[in-house]
Amino acid sequence: MNQQQVTADIAYDSTINDEKVMSILSQAFETNSLDQRDKLRKQFFDLLDYKYKLLVRRGVLQYHFVFPDNRPFIRFHKISKYGDDLSDTRLDFKKVNETKKVIRGFAQGRTAHAFRNVYPLFDKNKKHIGAMEVSFTSEYLQDNLTNISNIHTHFLVNKNIFDAKAWERDDLVLKYSKSIEHPNYMVTMPKSHTKAEYKRLMGEKIDYIQEDITKKIALGKEFALYFEGKNDLEVISFLPIENNTNHNIVAWIVSYDKDQFIHSTILNTLYIRIVLFSILLILFYFIFKTLMQKYTLEESVQNKTIDLKELNENLEQKIIIEVDKIKQIESKLFQSEKMASMGEMIGNIAHQWRQPLSAISTGATGMLVQKEYGILTDEKFIETCNSIDKHAQYLSQTIDDFRNYIKGDRIKTKFTLKSDLDSFLHLIEGSLKKESINVIVNIDENIIIDGYPNELVQCFINIYNNAKDAFIEKKIDEKYLLISSKENSDTIEISIQDNAQGIDDNIISKIFEPYFTTKHKMQGTGLGLHMTYTLIVEGMNGNIEVKNKTFEYNDKIYIGAEFNITLPK
Repeated sequence: MNQQQVTADIAYDSTINDEKVMSILSQAFETNSLDQRDKLRKQFFDLLDYKYKLLVRRGVLQYHFVFPDNRPFIRFHKISKYGDDLSDTRLDFKKVNETKKVIRGFAQGRTAHAFRNVYPLFDKNKKHIGAMEVSFTSEYLQDNLTNISNIHTHFLVNKNIFDAKAWERDDLVLKYSKSIEHPNYMVTMPKSHTKAEYKRLMGEKIDYIQEDITKKIALGKEFALYFEGKNDLEVISFLPIENNTNHNIVAWIVSYDKDQFIHSTILNTLYIRIVLFSILLILFYFIFKTLMQKYTLEESVQNKTIDLKELNENLEQKIIIEVDKIKQIESKLFQSEKMASMGEMIGNIAHQWRQPLSAISTGATGMLVQKEYGILTDEKFIETCNSIDKHAQYLSQTIDDFRNYIKGDRIKTKFTLKSDLDSFLHLIEGSLKKESINVIVNIDENIIIDGYPNELVQCFINIYNNAKDAFIEKKIDEKYLLISSKENSDTIEISIQDNAQGIDDNIISKIFEPYFTTKHKMQGTGLGLHMTYTLIVEGMNGNIEVKNKTFEYNDKIYIGAEFNITLPK
């Protein structure tokens, strides 16, 4: 979308800066002679036809000029049609001619929808003489998603924004077919789609989630569902598109994509259940067998003292073996929990990368287009290159932070609390932006810790995930995470506090216990805070406590959970 805006702005700038073009348009506005306007239209077309062909190669659908009364002077995509009144069908033209301000966004015309950029036009005396449009088809957006990201997409348009008779017309710029996803929408048919292929593909996939799709579309917010296809698990995502004038939801971008992570997570959860069930079964059998042996031995205790002693020795050895097995399994579960956290982290990093990648792409594309039109200055070239380098450095830093996090070296070293906290905040930056969580840091930057930096980052992530889930569950609007530190003579204290209304008093004493979770059984293993407790207490010889606490921030009173970590110096 940013690339489209850059292309549209450059097309607008080059058009209004062409004195011949603007002179012809001004003359056409001033004259009442239809013959004179036809001659001027021909001259106008000859001057801009080559530019229009270049814009078409950039994905432009319509290069369109209208007078202040909303009647077209020229449509480059349909040169023979002009002079009709667009006041009722193109509200964006009407609004730009009234307000003299630029309007961008999605809008439906008589025969096609598009992502439109509509600009006011003025002659050399600053007199308003009309508006121009540079618009892009949804097919262009779909082709980019297909060819660059390998994502199968549909574009749905609400059929109520068309005149009922329009669907039967032969002169539609875009072809439409009835949507299988929702009866009130039509799906565009780009060159890469056929009706038969669409019906076969969609009929196989969404039959049993049709009702969920209908309910969520009615809410008008973006959503995603996952379901099992014939060969794999897939995700269907819906992104709403607003009209550029009244902001009603009139279209949706729909994508279908396979998702190995959800599939593997479900499988891993099943494996963990099987392993835990097997352990419990063995443990119950062992307890039962021990009780039976004890009952038998009590009947002949005097005669079998030696056998009893031998049995006790064997029992002790078995317990040692079983405890060792359980520790090994717990270690694997810890690793699984970290892998799950790593998966979420990859999602966060992907979210962080979108903006700098978009900025790099936009900058490079902008320079290319400006070079084609001969308007690329040295200052603009240097400015854009510096911007691309800045965003590339940001991406490189993100890679370094994530590589250090997953490396998992358990080497005791001295490190600053600030550097460790910066790595943690960088890793969750995408999640913070997505969930609109404000982090307030108040620490002593000179604090040095002798311990394991990666494990401390893991503890911060586990505590953050616990707070994030609480924010979502309790639907908190203003979300705050306060991090502070205190250095004593022989200890270092780190406090992490949220405003998610605290933890239920009935369970707050249990949250560090293994496998204890308040989430649905498919959403949590109950190992995150237990892992944090183990890493702090056993791994760093420290201590961690949690309590509910009321605090004041920005003249408001909040209540939430406060985790206090104490580490030796």
